[in-house]
Amino acid sequence: MSDQNLKNYRKYYPLHHFIFYPISLVLLFICVFQIFININHNSSFVKIWSAIAAVVILMIVLSFMLRQHYALGLQDRIIINEFKFRYFALTGNRLENSTYHFSDAQIFALRFAADDELMDLMHQTVQNNWSPSKIKRNIKNWKADNSRV
Repeated sequence: MSDQNLKNYRKYYPLHHFIFYPISLVLLFICVFQIFININHNSSFVKIWSAIAAVVILMIVLSFMLRQHYALGLQDRIIINEFKFRYFALTGNRLENSTYHFSDAQIFALRFAADDELMDLMHQTVQNNWSPSKIKRNIKNWKADNSRV
């Protein structure tokens, strides 16, 4: 992967941004146009084009709902970075430079531990290769995450 810079920092999903949405909008325009020109002439065409328009609108709405998926991906990045910062605040060292290596799911579980028990849980997680559910079961002082999407 090339280095990120001003010319290439944007991330597009070509199928989504440059194919799906334009085709959907053109199809929706065609449906509305066909409904408009057939409204007084042929009711069966109007019903067919209305059904197609409804399907196209549903597809567009569902694709906008994908933004929730993007938000969850961003939230995961934020949780990982908050955890790394928290480790730095507690130890003065970067997590990347430590002997601890966790999966994302383990980090998501460890974030619920209070500061006073976090280091011990981290050590036990690495030593015993605990699953996220095992980590959560061993947290004594639960630190709530009420900002989750």
